[in-house]
Amino acid sequence: MGTWEIVQIPHNCTPLPGTWAYHIKTDNKGMECQLKSRWCALGDLQHQWEYNTTYSPTSRMAAVRALIATSAHEGLELYQWDVQGAFGTSDVDTEIYMQAPS
Repeated sequence: MGTWEIVQIPHNCTPLPGTWAYHIKTDNKGMECQLKSRWCALGDLQHQWEYNTTYSPTSRMAAVRALIATSAHEGLELYQWDVQGAFGTSDVDTEIYMQAPS
């Protein structure tokens, strides 16, 4: 696939640790049909300066209702779009080093 490769970690770099994430898939009768696992980075251990580079907008329902009411009162058009996968599938322009699973 070309998404990762095993390399020597540079001396000035600390690799991110990882953990196994397991998932049991079931059929429509609730019986186990597939066992899946994946190696995930523990992203909460990144350096402090990296926290400012990620932004995930959230809002309360009261704020959303106020926005809709104001736009309706003023006769404005309101547009909505779904960006659910924007962070998970975006291109990464820096090299990330992880520890290999054991």
